[in-house]
Amino acid sequence: MDADDGNSQKQHLLHLLSGIIPWIDPPGAVSKSIENGKSESELLDGCRALLYMATVTTLLVFDELLKSIRPYGTLSLLSALMCEVIKDLMANHTEEETWSWVARDILLDTWTTLLMPLDGSISHAFIPSEGISAASHLFALIVESELRAASASAFSDENEADYLQASIAAMDERLSSYALIARAAINVTVPLLTRLFSEKFARLHQGRGFSDPTQTLEELYSLLLITGHVLADEVQGETPLVPNAIQTQFMDVTETDEHPVVILCGSIIKFAEQSLNPEMRASFFSPRLMEAVVWFLARWSATYLMPPDESKESASSDNHKAKHHKKVLLNFCGEDNQGKAVLDLIIRIVMVALISYPGERDLQALTCHELLHGLVRRKNVCVHLLELESWRELANAFTNERTLVSLNAAHQRSLAQTLVLSASGMKIPEASSQYVRNLTNHMTAYLVELSSRSDLKHVAEQPDIILFVSCLLERLRGAASATEPRSQRAIYEMGYSVLNPLLTFMEVYKHESTVVYLLLRFVVDWVDGQIIYLEARETATVVEFCMRLLQLYSSHNIGKISLSISSSLRSEADTEQYKDLRALLQLLASLCSKDLVDFSSEPIEFEAHGTNICQVVYTGLHIVTPLISLDLLKYPKLCLDYFSLLSHMLEVYPEMVTQLNGEAFVHIIASLDFGLCQDAEVVDLCLRAIKGLASFHYKQKCAGKVGLGHHASGYKDHTGNFQEGILSQFLRSLLQFLLFQDYSTDLVGSAADALLPLILSEQSLYQKLGSELIKSQSDPAFRTRLTNALQSLTSSNNLSSTLDRANYQKFRKNLHNFLTEVRGFLRKI
Repeated sequence: MDADDGNSQKQHLLHLLSGIIPWIDPPGAVSKSIENGKSESELLDGCRALLYMATVTTLLVFDELLKSIRPYGTLSLLSALMCEVIKDLMANHTEEETWSWVARDILLDTWTTLLMPLDGSISHAFIPSEGISAASHLFALIVESELRAASASAFSDENEADYLQASIAAMDERLSSYALIARAAINVTVPLLTRLFSEKFARLHQGRGFSDPTQTLEELYSLLLITGHVLADEVQGETPLVPNAIQTQFMDVTETDEHPVVILCGSIIKFAEQSLNPEMRASFFSPRLMEAVVWFLARWSATYLMPPDESKESASSDNHKAKHHKKVLLNFCGEDNQGKAVLDLIIRIVMVALISYPGERDLQALTCHELLHGLVRRKNVCVHLLELESWRELANAFTNERTLVSLNAAHQRSLAQTLVLSASGMKIPEASSQYVRNLTNHMTAYLVELSSRSDLKHVAEQPDIILFVSCLLERLRGAASATEPRSQRAIYEMGYSVLNPLLTFMEVYKHESTVVYLLLRFVVDWVDGQIIYLEARETATVVEFCMRLLQLYSSHNIGKISLSISSSLRSEADTEQYKDLRALLQLLASLCSKDLVDFSSEPIEFEAHGTNICQVVYTGLHIVTPLISLDLLKYPKLCLDYFSLLSHMLEVYPEMVTQLNGEAFVHIIASLDFGLCQDAEVVDLCLRAIKGLASFHYKQKCAGKVGLGHHASGYKDHTGNFQEGILSQFLRSLLQFLLFQDYSTDLVGSAADALLPLILSEQSLYQKLGSELIKSQSDPAFRTRLTNALQSLTSSNNLSSTLDRANYQKFRKNLHNFLTEVRGFLRKI
């Protein structure tokens, strides 16, 4: 196709288009015939063919195809076809999926494919004028249909009403496609949206007090979602840029207040500001509309509010013009213009959303997780936030008032995290620390005071006290998760001040599973954020606390489940236990990370404080492991956390396994056997753990030491029967796994690393298993091949009996060749 500049492809597509034209053109006549009873299959096939053509060509080539046989381009046909589909949707708005629903989705995919090429660059600059006109006409009809659907839903009592029930997230994909169409004709669609907003705002005020505004409010809800998608892209980790289609239009506008996008944004911000008026809020701003307002502000502010300075870009003449245009647009809410005033307005709207709409979890989730988090992730915004009286009011409400206690757990945590993260806007580190202390002192003081009460056991059972303690634990957790270098010291002090109260609460609330879990989660997040910063004395304090916490958890049998309880209660208890145990495993993993990264030049001082993280983690495993049943390991996240920790400990500190008691040791071995039957990631972790045990034992035996002792050599149980050692068991299991099970070839390397020390440690058993395998072959040719392969496995490539890197690499090659040679015929038998 490239040899003739794509002409062959164009001819092929033209033939295809010529074949389907009767199915889709003229769109009005085709739609009418379907209404009269004709099957819609040809139309839908024609739509699918257009989508296929869009995926294999560019927008310009796609548009030119139809001009060979029609006086207009393919984009015009695509627009006219989709307009007929939308008209049918408006005329037949039902809950059942109709042909027009299917056609709309296919045609939207076609527009998206054309306007958002796979390389991620927007192609609006290359759209022919006829295509721009077609896109603007289509978008106008799309908006009309969405507003009509919104208006119709206003008084719908049907629970299944699609439009009313649709969440912002559920509508996102469709709205994103609409936005691409709008951006293709942005010079027309932005003024259209401005006019529509003005009309709806005027209608609200004109009818205030004597007409029901519900329909208009639903229309505004829809317009806010559509406009938010048109003006800004989704926040995905990085600060989104102004969409290219907006940057390359309106180049002749030289004054900020005359820019169409600024006019549109300004009108929406003024409307949002009216929510601060209690009377207006009661009249117009329902929780649903406030959701749309907050969602719009979160998406819009990430791009347009106090954008970063881009003055260091290259300075070509074209680029200078583009930069000037962008400056005209972004000056509106820049740091030196109205940015600070708009930021203050947004925070006041946040206060309204959190305080004036109690129980509205969706609204509060958007406010805490989207809007506030989006603001504090940019340091330049944080600098201005901390100067605002509204931000101080929010912090004061969080610190000193009970108005925000009604927020649910996740929102409490998120709000605390946001307030602490804003400390990055402080120029002086000590000021950041003091700011964090001011935010958290009330929480720690209350918990300390409560834990020291003589009547604590009685008081603690009161529902309001349980609720408030839970609230404070969530807030502490949120603050802990916001740990940064400049706030680390203050957050360490915050956690340190409540260590003893936490142990007291673990005792008092041992039967309140929710409080126990919140307590554990705070400790996990606090330790995880602090551990890499701590000096020897502080580390000793944290490790000692973790040891006491683990022992207390175990002493109350918090994690144990009675086998006699009913299956439904057992399932609920399993879920609670799963959450607790996963938190404990994450705590142990955080302590392990300290042992890995602490390259202190003062190891003597470190030991002087009695800190032995390895011992603590093994003690934790000793406590936690018996509580983790094989049923609980069916929870994927718990399973991965458990085997990650186990693999690390057995690789790095295999000698400590001999200090575990019999129950814990047997459980670990059984869980490794269980892990070999799980997904590839868990199997890999188990293989690494087995390698750690086997290589430790072999090296110890070579040095004349006992290694794993009776755990490896075998023993007689209480009935007098001989039990194989664990290495013998693993050798059998691993050979069975490699020769007869299904697994990813990516695991062969890890399996080889585990198998080599097992063979070296259990050579007699390996010879016995090899002989049994050879004897099981009835075909003499297979017996010969297997004999030679087994011999090559342990002798090829000058394999030695050492466990160095070079020998591991040689054995990996040997095992790969061995499996290639024998697995095929062994699995057929």
